[in-house]
Amino acid sequence: MVKRKSREERINEITQAAIDVFLEKGYENTTMEAIAQKAGVSKGGLYHHFQSKDMILIMANDKISEKIEELMDDAGKFSSVKEGLLFYIENYLRYWLEHPNETAFLFLSLGKILDNPELLKYYRQFTRDYMQFFEQSFKMGIQLGEFKEHNVNVSAMTLVAAMDGILSYMLLDRNLTLEEVVKNFEEKFITPIENHQQ
Repeated sequence: MVKRKSREERINEITQAAIDVFLEKGYENTTMEAIAQKAGVSKGGLYHHFQSKDMILIMANDKISEKIEELMDDAGKFSSVKEGLLFYIENYLRYWLEHPNETAFLFLSLGKILDNPELLKYYRQFTRDYMQFFEQSFKMGIQLGEFKEHNVNVSAMTLVAAMDGILSYMLLDRNLTLEEVVKNFEEKFITPIENHQQ
């Protein structure tokens, strides 16, 4: 007897198939039928889980975001805030570099946010949560005496912008190594706020 797949397994398969089809055909040229075919489900089965390809686009982004959220959780487990931040920076960049399809899909999605109010709303919320993670990390570093008093909002914003910006450069310039970039980020964003009077 063939074991029935769980709803979560089926949704994972559909979202992965959708990522592949979106990247192959582009968002506008992707049809629900093409996604169903790639996922190995009937069109009716696909509509049972998703009402539109917009919904699939958001779910696919959500699935990819889970990986980033896991990194945030892991970074929070370090006893040193500095070490947690450096772990996050390194593994965030590594994730995107080692998952070119997901990276391409992220850029495709960002190109759609102005046309899609639901996707824009999703990314605004994710960005707020993302910024909050860094702000809370910097605040914790101050409370623990690891970091000097400073504007945690500015630190969070510049670090996030720099990480997303360097990712583009790393994709284009293979001479930039992850180790070198993480070291540069430490020197630029962590060392200046470290409290050396502990």
